[in-house]
Amino acid sequence: MKPTDNQEPKKSKQDFPVVGIGASAGGLDAFKKLLNAIPVNSGMAYVLVQHLSPEHHSNLVEILSPHTTIPVHEIINDINLAPNHIYIIPENTNLIAEDGILKIHPRTRNERKNASIDIFFESLAQVHKSFAIGIILSGTAFDGTFGLKKIKELGGVTIAQDPDTAAFKGMPQSAIEADTVDYVLAPELIPQQLVEIQKSYKINHAYTEQDHELKNEEEILNQITNLILLRTGNDFSNYKRPTIRRRISRRMVISRKNTLEDYYYYLRNDKTEQDLLFNDFLIPVTYFFRDTSVFDSLTNLVFPQLIHNLSNNNLRIWVAGCATGEEAYSIAISIHEFLAEKNNKDIKVQVFASDISEKFISKARTAIYSVQDVQQVSTARLQNYFTKHDGYYHVNKVIREMCIFAVHNFIKDPPFARINLISCRNVLIYLNPFLQSKVLSSFHYSLKEKGILFLGKSETANSAHSLFEPIGINEKLYIRKSAFTRYVPEAFKPLNLSINSEIESFEKKNVPESDFRKIASDILFLQYTPASVIINEQLEIVHFHGDTSFYLLPSPGKPNFNILKMAREGISFELRNAILKMKKYKKNVIKENLIVKNQPYTASFEIVSIPDNEEYLMILFYKKPLAALEGVKNTSKNSNQNRIVELENELTQLRADIKRVTEEQQTAFEELQSTNEELLSSSEELQAMNEELETSTEELQSNNEELMCVNDELVDRQEQLISMRNYSESIFKTIREPLLIIDRDFFVKSANPSFYKYFQTTEKETEGHSFFEIGDCQWDIPEFKDLIVKMLGDRASIEDFQVHTLCKGIGKKIMMVNARRILNAKPAGMILLALEDITDVVTANEQLTIKNQELQKYNEQLETFSSAASHDLQEPLRKIHIFCQRIIDNEKNLSETSKHNLDRILFAVTNMSQLIADLIDYTRINFVEKEYKKTDLNVLLKKTMSDIKDIVLEKNAVIEIAPFPQLKVIPYQIQQLFTNLILNAVKYTKEGVIPEIKIETQKPSVDEILEIGGNKDTNYIRISISDNGIGFDQEFDAKIFEPFYRLHSNNQYHGSGLGLTLVKKIIDNHHGFITVRSKVNEGTVFFIYLPMQL
Repeated sequence: MKPTDNQEPKKSKQDFPVVGIGASAGGLDAFKKLLNAIPVNSGMAYVLVQHLSPEHHSNLVEILSPHTTIPVHEIINDINLAPNHIYIIPENTNLIAEDGILKIHPRTRNERKNASIDIFFESLAQVHKSFAIGIILSGTAFDGTFGLKKIKELGGVTIAQDPDTAAFKGMPQSAIEADTVDYVLAPELIPQQLVEIQKSYKINHAYTEQDHELKNEEEILNQITNLILLRTGNDFSNYKRPTIRRRISRRMVISRKNTLEDYYYYLRNDKTEQDLLFNDFLIPVTYFFRDTSVFDSLTNLVFPQLIHNLSNNNLRIWVAGCATGEEAYSIAISIHEFLAEKNNKDIKVQVFASDISEKFISKARTAIYSVQDVQQVSTARLQNYFTKHDGYYHVNKVIREMCIFAVHNFIKDPPFARINLISCRNVLIYLNPFLQSKVLSSFHYSLKEKGILFLGKSETANSAHSLFEPIGINEKLYIRKSAFTRYVPEAFKPLNLSINSEIESFEKKNVPESDFRKIASDILFLQYTPASVIINEQLEIVHFHGDTSFYLLPSPGKPNFNILKMAREGISFELRNAILKMKKYKKNVIKENLIVKNQPYTASFEIVSIPDNEEYLMILFYKKPLAALEGVKNTSKNSNQNRIVELENELTQLRADIKRVTEEQQTAFEELQSTNEELLSSSEELQAMNEELETSTEELQSNNEELMCVNDELVDRQEQLISMRNYSESIFKTIREPLLIIDRDFFVKSANPSFYKYFQTTEKETEGHSFFEIGDCQWDIPEFKDLIVKMLGDRASIEDFQVHTLCKGIGKKIMMVNARRILNAKPAGMILLALEDITDVVTANEQLTIKNQELQKYNEQLETFSSAASHDLQEPLRKIHIFCQRIIDNEKNLSETSKHNLDRILFAVTNMSQLIADLIDYTRINFVEKEYKKTDLNVLLKKTMSDIKDIVLEKNAVIEIAPFPQLKVIPYQIQQLFTNLILNAVKYTKEGVIPEIKIETQKPSVDEILEIGGNKDTNYIRISISDNGIGFDQEFDAKIFEPFYRLHSNNQYHGSGLGLTLVKKIIDNHHGFITVRSKVNEGTVFFIYLPMQL
């Protein structure tokens, strides 16, 4: 059902937003999430429209009411809208918005099933305009997309559920793909955005109703259109101001700008917003075969006349302002059907389709449309001219080849030429009279003789009655009249022609003798004829010849070709009189020797009529040097000269007054005409979509959706019963902390059993008594009482406040108090208190502090012992090593047995020294350099390589090191980690093979972190150290980190068995992880995982 079958809806008098929310399958859960987040006093009315089964009573009111504190109503006919209320559509009805009320109508069999959202949204847009907000939630198919488009066109705001959060993505996805959505949000986030929109509405409503009367508003609007001009090359300054204001006001709401000036500065600095505003200005209202009666007129009246008047077999059609191409393809299909019916295959048809939007033209060129886009196309045409593929309809090749799409601005760009038919529907209604006149003149220039102009129902070419003549009765079809017109470029420039340029333009070729006369005439005309112009009845210049800059100049401001406004001072007055005289007496008029201000010449002109075109006049201009008149000046002055001058001044003033009154009357007329066109524009926008016949697939889909909705309601009811029962049972079973509620006078209203049990009191001794006096406890503590009192004011809660109290029966206790004001409580001012005994916790923390201090003392003693032990144990070993080495070096008669024994002593000393060093490092790891510092690991690695370079060079090892980030680490420990792992890689190498070591970093995946036992919410870096050494069996990967565990004997590879244990300890100190992957004779890789932040 259309909301405007009988009359055009009036704009609502309501000053609050109305939010329409549409959903289908899976929408119940989305409704709940949205309603749970709606604030109590949002200042908006909410209307929920869901696809419901016509055979089952809806329980949506009962289901949704527990999820909001806002009143929820099922709509009855003529229910009045009010802010902070929720209204729900009943089953088997369609909903229509009128001014301040909601009306329901029974569904009819002729209506497209499951179009209830589109129907309501369209009426919502028509009535509430910029105060309409449309939301699409979960559902299949595409209901709501057309409605959102209407809301957006008329200045409202549109929102779609994020498809990733929807149980069924069809409806929100359709709206998003149709580019009709301003915000894409999860249901629970939508109310927050609505609150922001409402804030902007309250501020911008003043702009919509009042700001346009401010002095600087027109200047700011001009600045905004100038920004769009600079950004896109398209000038909107001559579009109708109410339309521009509506589009800007909509963008102000979305961008949350409070004033027009604020929005201008925001727009100036945001290119994306400029693009969005440009798109809003375009208003793409189009669909296939819009107004079937119009296309019937084309077939029955226009096409036969065009074919009859063709001078060749080329039919050229121009669709100006084609948007996304539906109109162009519709006309192409219609002419193709007409020619096929007439069996006329010789005519070549070209349909030129243009629009200023690159985005619209790009979509039109694809020739791909959704199921919703082709709703108005008959089944026969879908079969003949479209191919369905992957759920979309593709226009067939034969029609695509007829159409040529181009980005083109018919207001400023040169028009297409030699056109037989121009279709420009529903574009002129947005242009002011000046621009309409210019466009109509351009169309007249573009059309061939007897060409036809095709306008929208709300548009007219009456202002250009000298250029077009209406044909037909009801349709806006006009035939081109024979008249002089010219293409007026965007900015006026005097036409400068010279004989040299003209001569050079001729190609050097043989010219027939019969053409010499024409060539001579053309050259003489260009070189020797005076400058001149041709004007029409409105005194507008339609043609320039020669250099007229000595007599005419462009007037300031908007382009204007009125000859009296362009004429120089000294010429304008006499020119007006001469034109009036010419029109009155029908004779040529000559004016000579006119003084031109600040010029060294006098001007003369002659006005002549044009044969067979009495509505046009030609004005020829001449000039003479001012000195030539000096001999003929009248040197005598008579006594009446002053009186003559006085009378002339009075006459000039009188004529100026008459001119002003005339211009005011003309302005009033133009405003009336503009208002009439606005009304016609509104009537055009009120046209509803034609409903297509139902198919068996749609019937099945609709029934499934209705069953899903009924099932959702039943499941939800059952879940509510279970939830309520479990909730009631769990209150008394799970809450162990003492709780109580006090009123604004601090008297206890109620308490839970845990309170009575802990404080050894009864309900009689507690409820109705002052909180500060109950239970023989010392609650009347000034600091605590002040906090409670503040909760009656601006303080909403108390968090973790400690109270030292003395209670009879339980002694001294330390209680942790948390309190919160209960919102919307009756009576107001109720406070919930939660009490927790933390006496043991506080005592334990104090003991822990003492223990930590003792531990710190022991660590310091251990540090002292470690330093002493390191020296005392290593010193004897160093002496043994020195003396053994001296014996070997100095004693020349040592036996082989003695040498062997001394080597074994040196080997044992070295092992013992390494073991002691590793033990000292292992014991010191917990208290040396405990401070974490942000460290460049590249610097640490460089220092490490410097310390071990002799060993690396000895082994000829090749080490590759990737760039490392900065991490917060214990620098000494990380350097020790690198040293141990690199030396291990150098040590455990295969004989005869050069060691190759790679040190790299990488960000691990979440799955990898979870696999090693890490926290998925923590960012880690993975450091890998790989070698080509001897490797080991993977079954020992855990044991190698145990103290003193070695895979090889000391005779094979020297070591203490603590190196990897130390590495593991360092990793643990950094809250990281270490793993290893190895295979015998194929090398080893250690993977170290360190958190990016500590």
